[in-house]
Amino acid sequence: MELPSYISIVICALVGLVLLFIKFSKFEVSITITNYLITFSLATVLLQVLIVVYYSQSNEIGSFSMFYNIVNLFVLTFLYIYRNEMRLNYYLYWSFALFFLMGMEIRAIQTLGLGLN
Repeated sequence: MELPSYISIVICALVGLVLLFIKFSKFEVSITITNYLITFSLATVLLQVLIVVYYSQSNEIGSFSMFYNIVNLFVLTFLYIYRNEMRLNYYLYWSFALFFLMGMEIRAIQTLGLGLN
């Protein structure tokens, strides 16, 4: 149950660091490559949340952990809605968004099993 979360955390951290490195360095990287990286990392977050939701149907994982996973879904929704506004500082905004998603996943793992009734 925790393995998809750890994989998603590592991918979000690596892509966020790559985007920060691109932002503050002299490298010119194709926007399509970074779009694929961002899409891949967001897909891992979505897949991780779906795995947790599916797994929680048969097991009690705790309400706090489920809360943070649902917050991740809302964050993904808002990132999709405001994707055009994020083009101003493209690399910086997306790296911070990925770091935020990573932090929410870490918090979901830390609260695993808490809030049982």
